[in-house]
Amino acid sequence: MITVVLVETEGEENIGAVARAMMNMDVDCLALVNPRCDHLSKNALNYAVHASEILEQAKVFTSLREALEDADLSAAITRRTGQWRKRDFIIEDFSNFLAGYKDRNVSLVFGREKYGLTNEEIRSADLICSIPSSDKFPSINLSQAVMITLYDIYRTNLHKPSHTGKLTASREQYAIMLESIMSAFDEMDFFRTVPSWRLKNYINKILIRAGLDGNDCLIIKNLFTRVRGKFQSLLRQGR
Repeated sequence: MITVVLVETEGEENIGAVARAMMNMDVDCLALVNPRCDHLSKNALNYAVHASEILEQAKVFTSLREALEDADLSAAITRRTGQWRKRDFIIEDFSNFLAGYKDRNVSLVFGREKYGLTNEEIRSADLICSIPSSDKFPSINLSQAVMITLYDIYRTNLHKPSHTGKLTASREQYAIMLESIMSAFDEMDFFRTVPSWRLKNYINKILIRAGLDGNDCLIIKNLFTRVRGKFQSLLRQGR
């Protein structure tokens, strides 16, 4: 299931147009994080046309982390990249990648009309995806960005079977594996000079892009659990 997440949207027209785009592409779950307008106003409903039910059933959250709690995978859709905003996919590649998440909860996060998503919000998402656009004017209107993203996902997965040969791991399985990895590094005092969140974010991205299944996660978790145990044993022996 795909959920469109809008962060602090200001325009009633934009929210209405987003709902219409969602209905066009067979997506009906909308989450609003601290909306700066009334998503049930007459203006918003007019722009939604026949998609008013999406607005009426939209869930409102006070934080992005809260909105992403039930997501097995989350992706920030943004054009801005940088040292801490490394792009993982362009939309075409991302749509193909989602084949392994067809039966999972996927949240697509879109930022504010004026300045998009903050670095902290970007870090709340698992991946970063961009829509290629002209360098002369790269910024894309919010509702148009939602339409482009959902259309490419719809187009790519329209004729694919509901179940792929390999089912990706759940959010919980990834979290348990990642905790085992981070605990091993912490035991080795690795984070004395390197912030733990930075490495955790980087490793998480690599492992998600690898498309691991539950068994993969279990093997990696057990490997790092043994590494940690071996290191503790060496410390007790004074080596």
